[in-house]
Order: sequence, then C-alpha cells, then structure tokens
Amino acid sequence: KLSFSIYTRISLALIPVGLGLVFMYLDLRRRILDFWAWFKFRRVFKYDPQMKRYLKLNAIEKGCYTIQTGQGEKRVAVLMVEPLNFKIKPKDERDTIIYSFQKFLNALDFPVQLLMYTDDLNLNRYMTALEKKVDKTKNETYQELVKDHQNYLDQAMKERIAMNRRFLVVVQENSIGLDAQLNIISDLLKSMNLKNYRLGSKQLIKILMKLFNNENEGKISKKEKLYNLIAPSTIQNNPDNIKVNNYYNRIITAVGYPRTVEEGFLDKVVTAAGNFDLSIHIEPFPIETTMMMLNKELQKQRADLYAAEMKHSFSPSLEIQYKDTRGVLDSIQKGEEKLFHVSLYINVKAKDMKELNLLTKSIESQLNSILIIPKVPKYRMAQGLKSILPFGTNELGIRRNITTYALSAFFPFTSQFLVHEEGGVFLGLNKNYLPVIKDIFNLPNANGVILATSGSGKSYAAKLLLSRYLMTGTQVITIDPQNEYSRLAESFKGSIIELSRKSKTMINPLDPMGRPEAEKRLALMETFVLMFGQLTEPQRAILDRALSLTYEAARKRKKGQESQKIPTLHDLYTHLESLSKKANMYERGTYTALLNRLSMYTTGVFSFLNRQTELELDNQFTVFNIGNVPKQVKPLLMFLVLEFVYAQMKKSRDRKLLVIDEAWSLLARAEEEGYIFEIAKTCRKWNLGLLLITQDAEDLLASRAGRAVLGNSSYTLLLRQKPAAIHAAERVFNLSFPERELLLTATVGQGLLIMDNDHQEINIVASEKEHQIITTNPNEIKNEPEEEAEKPKLALDRWMYRKRQFDKEGQASFALNNGYHWSSYRPILAKRAEQVLTRKPAKNWTDEHSNIIWDSKGCFEKKGLQVKLNVGNSGDITPDLIVTNSVNDVWPIEAETGINLKKHKSYLKEKLRKVIATYKKCVILNAYVSFHKEYERLASEISDQILVVSRDDIPKLAEIVRDSSAGAHIDVQALRFQLGKYRRKTQNKPAKPIRKQKRRLSAQ
Repeated sequence: KLSFSIYTRISLALIPVGLGLVFMYLDLRRRILDFWAWFKFRRVFKYDPQMKRYLKLNAIEKGCYTIQTGQGEKRVAVLMVEPLNFKIKPKDERDTIIYSFQKFLNALDFPVQLLMYTDDLNLNRYMTALEKKVDKTKNETYQELVKDHQNYLDQAMKERIAMNRRFLVVVQENSIGLDAQLNIISDLLKSMNLKNYRLGSKQLIKILMKLFNNENEGKISKKEKLYNLIAPSTIQNNPDNIKVNNYYNRIITAVGYPRTVEEGFLDKVVTAAGNFDLSIHIEPFPIETTMMMLNKELQKQRADLYAAEMKHSFSPSLEIQYKDTRGVLDSIQKGEEKLFHVSLYINVKAKDMKELNLLTKSIESQLNSILIIPKVPKYRMAQGLKSILPFGTNELGIRRNITTYALSAFFPFTSQFLVHEEGGVFLGLNKNYLPVIKDIFNLPNANGVILATSGSGKSYAAKLLLSRYLMTGTQVITIDPQNEYSRLAESFKGSIIELSRKSKTMINPLDPMGRPEAEKRLALMETFVLMFGQLTEPQRAILDRALSLTYEAARKRKKGQESQKIPTLHDLYTHLESLSKKANMYERGTYTALLNRLSMYTTGVFSFLNRQTELELDNQFTVFNIGNVPKQVKPLLMFLVLEFVYAQMKKSRDRKLLVIDEAWSLLARAEEEGYIFEIAKTCRKWNLGLLLITQDAEDLLASRAGRAVLGNSSYTLLLRQKPAAIHAAERVFNLSFPERELLLTATVGQGLLIMDNDHQEINIVASEKEHQIITTNPNEIKNEPEEEAEKPKLALDRWMYRKRQFDKEGQASFALNNGYHWSSYRPILAKRAEQVLTRKPAKNWTDEHSNIIWDSKGCFEKKGLQVKLNVGNSGDITPDLIVTNSVNDVWPIEAETGINLKKHKSYLKEKLRKVIATYKKCVILNAYVSFHKEYERLASEISDQILVVSRDDIPKLAEIVRDSSAGAHIDVQALRFQLGKYRRKTQNKPAKPIRKQKRRLSAQ
C-alpha cells in the first residue's frame, strides 16, 4: 500500500520475513531471552538480593531441602547410593540389573534426578581410628608402621590425583508424599543390590558447600545461619563458564544420542579423570499424553508413507521410523515401557581457564567416543549450575524423548570408588586407584580364602592383611608350613612356636585342653589312626580300656601340680602293658602289636611327643612353625595344633584370625579336614575368622572341609590363575569373561576381591616399611651390616628369669650353658603358667620352690621392704625368707610346695615350732591352693601365730607389712583379718561374720 517502487516494497517486506525465518529456524527468541538473563546476572555477591533469588533455598530441616518453585515451596530429599562394579559382572547378572533398572523406571510417576558429584578423598577418619587403636597397645613397632602407612596413602593419592565420586538420587515432593516416594525408590534400588540410605541435614549442607566450592567446607557451626554457610561468596557469570568462588565451572549438555548403545555406557564418563559432576534428570510422560502423541505421530508417518507410495518412491528411513514408533506404541499399550524426558548435564570444574579448557576437551572426547553429541549452552551457565544442584529442578531444560528400554542403558551406578567401613583395614586399591577399606568381621562371617598360583603374591597379601589387623588389636594364629611368617612375627614381637624333634615346645596328645574327658577320648580314636594306622575293633576296645585307666589314675594323683593330672603317652604305655599281663593268650598278640607301635612314641624315634603340653599363647601374634617336623609325624602334629587352636578359640570372644598357609596339604587328609570343617562351621560364634591359602580351586572342591570353607566364606581373594585352573575358578565363583581375562593376565598382587556377591578389581599394595617386613624375596631383604656380637651377659646370681626379662638375643642360650634350665611356673597374679629359666640354689630344692621364693622376694622389694634369703641344707630350720620393714618388724616366711607336708611332716612341725619360738610368728607361703586347708590344719595344731597365704596374697601381704611401719604395730590376727577382707573382695564373696575377730581386736 506504500507509494514506493516495487523493489523498495519487496525489500521492506523481506525484513519481517527474514526476522520470522530467523526466529523460526535459529530460535532467536530463546537466544535473546538467554542473553537478557545472562546480562542481568553477570556478577553477584553473597548478600545481594539477586543471590538469594538465584538460590531459592528456604531451609534445610528434617533431612530435606525446602526450595521455592513456581508452584510454591517444595521439599526435596536425597538418597546416597553405593554403586557396584557393573562392567566385570557376568552377562546374566548384568541383564538382571538392567531389567531391575527398567522396573525402577517404569515404577516412576514423578521426576527424579540422578547426581554424581566429585568429592575430596578424605582418609582422616580411617587414620584417626587406626591411631587410637595403636595408641592403646603402646607398641612402638605398630606406631611406626601406622605413620609409614599414613604417609604412603597420602603420597599415593597425591601422585594419582585420585578423586572420589558419590552417587545421589534426588526426589522432589509431589502429591503422594515424600516418604512414600523415598520408600518406593529405596526398595527398587535394593532389588538391584544397590545399598542406599537417606542423608541427614548436616550431610545435605556439606554437599551444597562442596558443590559451591566454599572455603569453609567441612566446618559446620550450629550458630552460623544456613544462608551464610551455603551461599558462595561470589558468582561471576560468563558466556561459556561460571566462576563460583575460586573455581571455574562449565556446563556440557548432551544434545544428540546414538541409535543403539550398550548398557552402562556412561561408565566411561563416570570413571574418567578430572573434577566434574554429572546429572541426569528423568521426567516420566503421562500415559494419556504419550498415547495421544504417538497416535498422531503414527498417523503423520503413515500419511508420509502413503504419499511416498503414490509417487513410487522408496524411503527406508521413514519405514524404520514408522516401525520403531509402532513398536514403542505396542510396548506402552502392554505396559512394558514408558516414555520419558531425559536430560544429561556435566559440570566441569577447574581452578584456572587453561585447566578448564583441557578438561572440557577431555570430557567432550569421552562423550564423542560413545557417540553422544556434546554442546556448551552459551549464556545459560547459571541455569546449568542450578540443574546440577541436588534440588531436582531442570532449569536448563535441554531434553530428549526416550523409552524405558533405551533409558535403562543410562544406568550410572557402574563403578565403585572409595569404599570405607568403620573399623576396617586398607585391603588395596580398586580399579579407580582408590582405597578399599573393609572390615571382614562385619561380614556374615570372617572366613576367607586366598587362591593364586605360585609366585603371584598370595602369601604376601595374607601377611599384609595380618599386619594391618594386628595393628587394630586382633589376635592372630598362623600355621606356617614353610617358615614364611617368622620375620613378620619377629617384627611384631610375636611368639614363634617351633614344633620339631629338638624344640622346647610340644603338645601332649593326651592333653584334654579344656575339653571334657569323654569328648577327648573320642577325638583320641582319630589321633591313634594317625599314630598307628588303621585299627581293628578289638584294638579300639583295648585302647579305650587303657585310656580309661590312664585318666582315672591321673585324677587320683595327690600331687599339687595341675600338669600331673594330665597323663602322657608313657602313662598310657604303662597301663596298656599292665593290661597285657592279665590278657589271655588270644589277646596277647593284639596287645603286643599296640605296645610295639606305642613304644615308638615313648622310647623310640618319636619320643619327643612323650611330654606335657608346653605352649604360650599370651602373645597377640602366634606362629606355629611346623617346617622342621618329620614328615612321618607331621599329620599327627598338624591334627594336634588344630585341636589346640579349636580349644583356644572358645576361651574368649575377642577378634581372632586363624591362618592356614598351603592348605592343600591339610585338605588332602581326612583327619585334619575334620577339624577344619568343624572350625569353619562354628568359628563365627567365637568371633574367629578362618583364612585358607592355597593354589587351586580344585584343592577346595576335592574335600568336604574345602567345600565347607567355600560355603561359609564371606570373602575370597583371587590373584593370578593358571590357564589349567581358571575353568574351575570360573565355575565355582561364577566369573565373567572380563574377570577371567583379568586373572589370566594379572601381574603380581593384582586380582579380584569377592565379598559376598560384590566383585571388584583390586591391587595389593604396601608401604616401603611394610614391604620390608613382609617380603620373602632374598634380593629385596635388606642385609644389615654385621657387627661384632656382644657376649650376652646375665646376672648369674638370680634364681629365675622370665622370657620378657631378656634384653638381647642369645641370652637364653648363655643362661642354659651356665647352669640354668627351662621349667614351668605360674608367676604371682598370673593367670597361667609360662616357661622360665631356673637355677636351683640347693640340690634338694624343687624348681617350684626356687621360683616362688625368688618371685616373692621381688614382690617384697618392690614395696620397699628388706628381704634376706636363706639357703640351708636338709634339716636346717632357718625360714626361707626374712622380711623386715622400716621399723624393724621382722616376718619369717617359709615357702612350701607340699613335699614336706606329705613326706616329712614331723620335720616340718619341728621347724615351725622353732621358728615360732624364735620370731613369735610365722607365715607359710603355700605354692598350691589344693594344699591350703591341710596347711591351715597343721598351723592350728602348732600355734595361732602361724598364717597360711597363697602366692597371689603376697602383694597384699607386702603392702600391709610396709604400711604397718607408719602406724600401729600389726600382729598375725590383724593381718589374717585384712587378708580375709582382701580375698573376699577379689573373689566377690559375701563377708562372713567377724564379730569375734572385732571383739578380740578391741580387747587388744
């Protein structure tokens, strides 16, 4: 209508047409709005009103975020999910997980956000807990190892720039209620074997502080307001990045997806190196809307196909598209699939622009490798950052329609990162080079198996596990057939119990070890098979009769020592021989055969077994070294060791580990495997873990005990396997093809850790100090320069030495060469007997008499009392000890072991009368509680000024005698009264009436 020329009018008309085309095809309206939003929010500070409007966070309470949305306030809850190692699982198990994830998706009728964020690798809790446990032991070796262990972990994490990832499921409240939504999601996650738990308010605050890169991260003050804790100091919004505090952030979004992908394809992105967060928003379509949309799309596609047929043209892509849409519609109508909006965002973070650009290119290349088209949404960084936060809001809004089956390939929980259990120990590094800190005692049982070919590091891994549990206070018992654990025991100041022909320690085959006699006699029938070979029924009956007489005679012995009540093989031989003399002519052949076989163990080549049990298990770490045992008797000794351990493990419920190296040699014999079977089945009741170390899975499958151990083992460590043995391992442990290839090509210390149903790759690593203690490679063991050995000197005027009193190696040998000998003695206030070096000052004295006098002398001297020892010949009436306090109050003490009471009673009475005549009082130190009443009866016959005490009364006696020097004079009656109170208090017995004693004291 204008009066311009046609050219002018056409030119003017092209302007709105061009603008329209630009708005239509280039989305100019959205670009203008994005630019305007960016222009208004370029740089804001903490207390700007814009910052508060941007965050829209009203409160954090009761484990929920309260955010402001266009529909009003909404609560948001967060579940923490522990991922699993998806890629190395067998295909059928992967398919099951993906099917369960599809059920999870189909059950959703509300949006959810799956968030993976990068967290700092913090091992402070683990190291602090370990240091506390080591401080309780006050062991310098453990403390040095802990420091070295800590330095090694810190250095290893810094060198690898290890980053930890955490996985969250974010749920925004809708009409059905937040608790109901969380229950639905939690149950569905558990069906995929994904452990999950709801985060509390403090944890939610820490997540936001981490995502906003706050400087006071990890420090939460109750007095500080929520906004001051959460809000970043500054936000600088640039076109292609957003700077939050000191970190640059860049949002990368996925705008194109491949037609087909393998399940768990995001694992390549999740495990990529770098500091980034990943967010997946899943928004289900309403069914009605989906059906209407798909029907319209089918009509359109059918019309396009009809038009193409009319033109006699062929369009394969259109036909494929039509079939796909028809297939989706059929699946939705059957309830097999649903339609979803999905958004995938990645937030890349760095401290400078150069690092940010490099990491951006790295992430984009990872996305391109799985055929996902990445894009950086310019001028929309602020909306992108909000879409990464765990608020469940998709402000960026870059969506793609996708079905359930296709969306299930987005399964993100595909790789484990830092695994840290309270009270656990560092087992190794997983495939992401992050520590695996687990506690085997938190599993259903603490039984485990290490399987590996020779030279792949199985003993190394076992020793490393033991050393780290030793640092936590766990008691460890090891059966060592090849002397591999001696250096480790020496480093941890453990006990090495050598069982051989020349060893000082041995196990008495007839020792009940705390078991009922009937049960022990049943076990001995298996022991006799190892000693004598197969037995006939008459031979079993004869042995049972001889055992009955042997134990009955031992019970009737009237000697005070407990060890005298335990018979030996010589006692059995004696009773068997006496029975043979009464046998008829038909039975004598059987008796003769048994006596001939038994004589080898009493006077023959195996006579070293004919003695009492002499073992010490007071130490936290005990190694049974059976490498030097003759092979003919090694099965018998192994059986006895297992029997001994089985008896010991029932004495307490403290944490214990029993390690059996080269277990194939045990499992090859039916007798030993019986005890292994019993231990594997019952050890959980006694808080004991059984660890078997062997080479092949066939070693375990070939025996009943091995199958029992596999069935009752909660963890297995598989290191490098031989091709010939991999098939058995693959069958037994249900290994996938990637796991099979890993075990065939694994280097030393690399393998697979199976805990319950969780499989994960692991690399066994140790610090330098740990390695030096553990390694048995002669090329790696440091040879210390040889120095001139000092001659170990001991004061030869002592009558007794305990093992802990030795300062240098070789002192025991020096003492043995200078008149000392080994004997068994229970020290004052000790719970059990131990081996001591004894030198008798007089020939007619017993070892017990010498030991208890010297032990009592030390106890009195510790209290500041003067002690004089008297060594007299037979017939001498001088008391053994004369104790004097600071006011010259003299107390004579006569030590007795029961021999004089039974054999020289008249001499003892005469001696006591003369001591009373000289000192007006006397103390009888009774070595054995069983003789206490007899000594008190004897004392009452002589004088009421004779006091009978036991060895455990000596500390209290010394204390009373010492303290009496500062107050009133004390006599025997007062001393008896105070000792009676002390005994009742220590034994928790009710006090007896003491009125007569009180009246007597008041009269005095």
